[in-house]
Amino acid sequence: MSSASQHPIIRLATALIFNQDGQTLLVRKHGSRFFMQAGGKIDAGETSVQAVTRELSEELGITVSPDQNDFLGTFTAEAANEPGYLIQADVFRIMLAEPVTAQAEIAEVLWVDPAHAPVDLLAPLTRDTLMPLARQLIAV
Repeated sequence: MSSASQHPIIRLATALIFNQDGQTLLVRKHGSRFFMQAGGKIDAGETSVQAVTRELSEELGITVSPDQNDFLGTFTAEAANEPGYLIQADVFRIMLAEPVTAQAEIAEVLWVDPAHAPVDLLAPLTRDTLMPLARQLIAV
């Protein structure tokens, strides 16, 4: 039933976070060279909104209410840090005015103009899907 082309899927909830200047927030986890959106795995019994809210609190020290989350869609890409896996991410747009602090597994935070993101340092989902989406969203 399973073929060699089948890859296990990791379910995530993540946020495309924008500031008032149209920049989007990227994070880099300890032990990784890739920048990506903040977020993480959806725990058993948790909705994607609950997961992204929890992850943003743990990783960045910010509190986001569920009504601040604008669902953008579910996207699939090669996992950046787990070879052989795919990620399937529920992605939310969040506008943020408060400062963020790298916490927990986050080593670095970076605000970037989506049109000038460091492509060679981006995780596949961020590089191929979310940066182009961010460019569309700020152009509206």
